[in-house]
Amino acid sequence: MIKACPKKGQRNMERNHPMTSDPQWDAAAVEQAVAQLSSLRPAYAHIIGFYGPVFVAQARALKRTDPGAIDIDEALLAMKSSQGFSLVEPSAFKVDLPAAEDLLTRICHIAVQSGEKLGSTGEALIRAMGDGEAMDMLLTDVLLERRRIKALAKTMDAPLEMLSLLLYLAVKPSLQAGARQLASRLDGSQKNRGSCPICGSQPIIGELDGDGRQWMHCGWCWHRWPVKRIACLFCSRRERASVEYLYSDDEPEYRVNLCRACKRYLKVVDTRKMDRGFYPPLEQVASLHLDMLAAQKGYSHAVASTISTVE
Repeated sequence: MIKACPKKGQRNMERNHPMTSDPQWDAAAVEQAVAQLSSLRPAYAHIIGFYGPVFVAQARALKRTDPGAIDIDEALLAMKSSQGFSLVEPSAFKVDLPAAEDLLTRICHIAVQSGEKLGSTGEALIRAMGDGEAMDMLLTDVLLERRRIKALAKTMDAPLEMLSLLLYLAVKPSLQAGARQLASRLDGSQKNRGSCPICGSQPIIGELDGDGRQWMHCGWCWHRWPVKRIACLFCSRRERASVEYLYSDDEPEYRVNLCRACKRYLKVVDTRKMDRGFYPPLEQVASLHLDMLAAQKGYSHAVASTISTVE
């Protein structure tokens, strides 16, 4: 049963959990988390059947991904960090093109095996690579206005959102590597932000760690940063009448934070109430039912969902 009630403090429970702003996940740990969640969520077999192998492939690719240094003026960087601005725009990231193209090939083959909707786009991309399509330009276009991606989607007669998804998944390790590169340049003023202190993008999912501290995960570069728990992340409302959450006794690890003032919602995972590994991208795609529930109540997410493209 889903319940709604105002936010209130939760008892602190001891649990081992990474305290760094950027926990490291290797492929074996991701694979274990996928197996654990698959057994718990048989209704998500199709979605996890696609994203699970993709996440494992991304973890392996991240170890050999080196996009190079992000170009940024040192004086500007210092000013942004001290004033609480995000350090770069999403378009400033660099892509390790050989690593991303190798990963894209793997992801396309996973897509082909996942079903008709994504499979046809994966097959079309594999054919395009075989025909000499400039994948380096397409992968770089993920960071820009996506004109080439839109043109290719039209040529391939493929859904733009599916093509964009496959390409984004291929460049994601480069974005993560870039975020890690810049994370050391952040200072204390970057805490408690409603958007990513690295790239300015919106959070896609939240987390309560073993000490009850709340963290956000960026929907673009997946940087992790700490925030307070007492206000709406998006409009900073603190009134109890404005902020509430949804939860279920059947899934005590999940909360959906709702703000009546700005009509935004955010899923938060309480890792103290989990007996499985917490891999944020996996938890995000395996909790679609919570997004649907929030949408039915008239709330919207700050990050557009691509989960429905694999259903």
